[in-house]
Amino acid sequence: MKSAVWFWGTGGAGSRVMIRVAGRLAETFGAPATALLIHRDNDFLAAGRAAGYSVFTVSGAAGHGAKLRLLLSAPWRALRLFVALLSHRPRVVIIPMNFALACPLALIPRLLGCKLIYFVHDAEPHSGDFAPGWQRMTQRWLIARSQRVVAMSRHVAERLLELHPDLSPGCLDVVPLHMLARSPRRGGRPNPDGPLRFLFVGRLLHYKGLDLLAQALALLPPDADWRLTIAGDGPQREQVLSWFGGMANVDLTRLRWLEEDEIESLIDSHDIMICPYRDASQSGSIVEALYAGMPSLVTPSGALTEQINHGSAGWITAAATPEAIAATLSGCIAERDGYAERSAAAAAFAQAELAGNAWSEILAKTFAPREVGGASAPAPEASGTDRN
Repeated sequence: MKSAVWFWGTGGAGSRVMIRVAGRLAETFGAPATALLIHRDNDFLAAGRAAGYSVFTVSGAAGHGAKLRLLLSAPWRALRLFVALLSHRPRVVIIPMNFALACPLALIPRLLGCKLIYFVHDAEPHSGDFAPGWQRMTQRWLIARSQRVVAMSRHVAERLLELHPDLSPGCLDVVPLHMLARSPRRGGRPNPDGPLRFLFVGRLLHYKGLDLLAQALALLPPDADWRLTIAGDGPQREQVLSWFGGMANVDLTRLRWLEEDEIESLIDSHDIMICPYRDASQSGSIVEALYAGMPSLVTPSGALTEQINHGSAGWITAAATPEAIAATLSGCIAERDGYAERSAAAAAFAQAELAGNAWSEILAKTFAPREVGGASAPAPEASGTDRN
């Protein structure tokens, strides 16, 4: 079974999902049968080549600020895509995240007889997202032309079925983000000593609630023993500097794009991942924390509670408000005895939910005589062993 994973972004969640999906496919079908259709500046290009995948690159414009250059590059990239597909001859093309030119260039693999599998990270744009109308339109277009759609959480799957009445539940799979890795990096951790070290890592965006976190920290008692590192970059960088700049307990030296090994190092040197999101689908930061036996503190937004096994692998605030976040932070700081139990639960959850044969199942269903928009079927369950 030859396959191709196609993502022309240069970093972020789409790239991480791309390389992990490729890894799971290679386990079953072999690295040479797995192709990456990837941007030359992608963070995972070297890893893809080292793994022995067939690699086909494009170069040039990328990102929200390059709309005109991306549009002008469409004919050349269409040709590159056509040549790559003719060279590798995949039976299935997997799009691990929506990206510029996926719509309309996904017509090319369809014209060549390839099946399409499309991963949906978010059923609809987050508050404050870039070009929400364009995101909705292109996602609807991709869903309509895919043989199977993979949602990253049950929350997203349920919302997709509400928003896309033509999408058959029988053509929708749920593969949570934490089921994409082969195994956790480490097991549970002991109860922490000294200041409790919180970590926020990722893009600095409105929906992630960093303003709520800043207000919550201001409500903590002056003698509370904690530290916070905020790591990443994004449109709210200047606001983050303003909100947290006067807090001596907050480290802002990592407000920049991070390398993969740097993210792992930060997780290993901190105690709790914090996700104070005002709205969410799911979080890649929680996934990275799970792999490292790190519990997470989350708001009850989207699938965040689902990702920490409904509280066994972390803490859930009562609401996405500064007061509720502050109350949960205070509880974590004051009560350390339950930390080791939650850390062990995080590592166990990551291990137990690995989808041993999900990709074989999904590909088998992809080639069954059933299309998006076909007869209805029972609501989707997670592929593999995830049945919690």
